[in-house]
Amino acid sequence: MRRTKRRQRSITHCVGLGLCAALISAGLPARAEPSAADKAAAEALFDAALDLMKQGRSAEACPRLEQSQRIDPGIGTLLYLAECYENTGRTASAWATFRQAMSESQAAGQGDRARKAQARAARLEPGLSKLSIGVAAENLAIEGFKVRSAGKAVDPAVFGIALPVDPGEIAIEASAPGHETWTTTVKLGSDKGAASVDVPPLKRIEGPLPAPREPPPAGATGPAPARGAPAPAPAPSGSGGDTTRLIGLVVGGAGVVGLGVGTFFGVKAISKNSDAEGYCKGGSTCEDERGVTLTEEAKSAATASNIAFGLGAAAAIGGAVLVFVVAPRQAPPVQVGAFVDARNVGLRVGGTFE
Repeated sequence: MRRTKRRQRSITHCVGLGLCAALISAGLPARAEPSAADKAAAEALFDAALDLMKQGRSAEACPRLEQSQRIDPGIGTLLYLAECYENTGRTASAWATFRQAMSESQAAGQGDRARKAQARAARLEPGLSKLSIGVAAENLAIEGFKVRSAGKAVDPAVFGIALPVDPGEIAIEASAPGHETWTTTVKLGSDKGAASVDVPPLKRIEGPLPAPREPPPAGATGPAPARGAPAPAPAPSGSGGDTTRLIGLVVGGAGVVGLGVGTFFGVKAISKNSDAEGYCKGGSTCEDERGVTLTEEAKSAATASNIAFGLGAAAAIGGAVLVFVVAPRQAPPVQVGAFVDARNVGLRVGGTFE
């Protein structure tokens, strides 16, 4: 999306309904992609986060970048997220995120980004705070024994190993069924430091354990009807024409939404490409990181625009056919579905037409 590749490519400005038709990337390998709505949300979160970072409000920006990365992962987002963590003093999170960005950049053949991420991680590494959690051998023999650090489960494989952690107060909890929970808090400063915590043998709780709650009967979704109460009457079914008309309205409404999403991404692509040209001048190769990011945003938005327009137009036409042609004839149930192949997107309508 807003995130990979280094070459600045010109985006053709189009007019009319498509705004940005036939833009990019016909030869890319097929892969699962977030929906157009997801991409729009990720774009909005990413842009809002960058604006906040420019204003020095990184603490507010980091959650938006995290959510954007969850919705639509990208190397560029990882790099900005690592920088955001560093700005807020979360050095271990920044170090780990830079290393992740380095690994993904190497896998994607983006050498420049991989080197930048590696250099940033190396700069942070000497000052990392570290925490080691040791566990008494008696605890390891207890079934269900668990340790949590800062609310996250600790893998038994790293017990006794000093691991990088973000500075601040860290709550540590050890628990097991039938035993008292043990807790403590460790405070690490922003400068390089190390701490070690040893979890003592947990104390067994005396007396019988509470009986486990029985699960509700399979298939139960609510309270049973009162004895003697009449069974609810089945909802009346509409005629074939009414059902078809309803389907047509729903499909047509989805088409209108698709056209709106396509317009949004079309305008977005034009805007992002224009911004990118301001960063990347005088050549086909762009060395400016922001220019690279803006170019990728434009390409991704254009692709989403093409897909949304194709599906939206097909759905709008299909809905109109169902409402104005099929429903008045009260034809038997009609089957409606979208289709996408290598060259086309559209809506498939099946049924009996008199």
